[in-house]
Amino acid sequence: MINFEPCIRNFKSNGFAQVYIRAIKIKEVQYIPTPYAVTSSQVEKNKVTDYGIIAEVAPIIKDYYNKLNNVYYENWTLKEVLEFLSRDSDDISFTRFYKEFTNEMIRNGRQNPADNYISAINSLVKFTKKKELTFSDINSKTINAWIKSLEKTNRAKNSYPNCIATVFKTGLLEFNDYDRDIIRIKHQPFMRVEIPKAEKGKKKAVSVEILNELFSADISKASRKVTAPLAKDVALLSFCMAGMNTADLYFMKKENLKKWKLYYNRHKTETERDDSAYIEITVPEMIRPLFEKYKGIKQLFNFSEMYKNNDDFNKYVNKGLKDLCKIAEVEDVSTYTFRHSWATIAQNQCGASTEQVGFALNHASAHRVTEGYIKKNFSPIDVLNEKVINCVFGEEEKPTKKKKKTL
Repeated sequence: MINFEPCIRNFKSNGFAQVYIRAIKIKEVQYIPTPYAVTSSQVEKNKVTDYGIIAEVAPIIKDYYNKLNNVYYENWTLKEVLEFLSRDSDDISFTRFYKEFTNEMIRNGRQNPADNYISAINSLVKFTKKKELTFSDINSKTINAWIKSLEKTNRAKNSYPNCIATVFKTGLLEFNDYDRDIIRIKHQPFMRVEIPKAEKGKKKAVSVEILNELFSADISKASRKVTAPLAKDVALLSFCMAGMNTADLYFMKKENLKKWKLYYNRHKTETERDDSAYIEITVPEMIRPLFEKYKGIKQLFNFSEMYKNNDDFNKYVNKGLKDLCKIAEVEDVSTYTFRHSWATIAQNQCGASTEQVGFALNHASAHRVTEGYIKKNFSPIDVLNEKVINCVFGEEEKPTKKKKKTL
């Protein structure tokens, strides 16, 4: 049992003494300062006798007892009790903890998911109009209203709340000591929040005919004289390398290329898979000149020298693709289109199985245990990639509505 009582310790030269709350637990004694002061007429020895001061201090003591009633503190030292009483969930910054969480992701090489987490907190901050959010600000009423504001989005309404929920639950483990019943964050708002499912986006694949229109488009007509040619070349690199992502092109190192074969780890999932998302693929002859055209100083390509990060690189390529689509008179496409198109053509027109396509795209296998026993042979990717390229650029391809132009 702990007792609290108002008291003083000594008088100052001005005749006043600061009022403290004395905490006593068996033989331990600690003093908690208050903002009040008294004169000698308001005390007897070191006990406060003035009813006005006692009335001011009483609510503070009552709050202490209320907090202690919610925890089992018998095994705590008095110092630990006072530390508990001095802390409150309102004092814990959610935004600061969130920033530490995302910084750790970035340090671990998980830039892409970190970017999504950062977008999520930026969205919530904008919605609440609070630059600094505490854990107590993250309540079910606020989160549900925020989710409603995201209802017209396809994926953000699902991914953003999940990001916030993940960090909040991590905070519960960080700041609450459940073994000792020290609970600084008492509420769990996501128990009363239903996060919507993400809507499946439209299929991003386009036909062989549209690919031919894009790759044969006259880029001299482009309004963006830099980004359109870049977009066309990057699209060709991506497609002819079995749908390689722009992130892999951006981060590709010189040592990854040996005798026109790339040996690398897929950037998006490298840190999330036991095999580090390793893959090997031969560079087709038709795109080898582009390796020289975009030759980098430090990296394999100069994209990392042209753009400060992969997001900017991807953004500028997509801008160029808009121009390319206008020239080719086709609907807008994005960098993802060429990965999806490669996969679709590989299966529907080249006879590859879903499993073969997944292997070529470097997706995680459903047979992880079995694969642990087998040394991978990546040569089937080259065989399938050659079939896809021949389907689009070879003599057997179906003619487009317009006369095909040479690359």
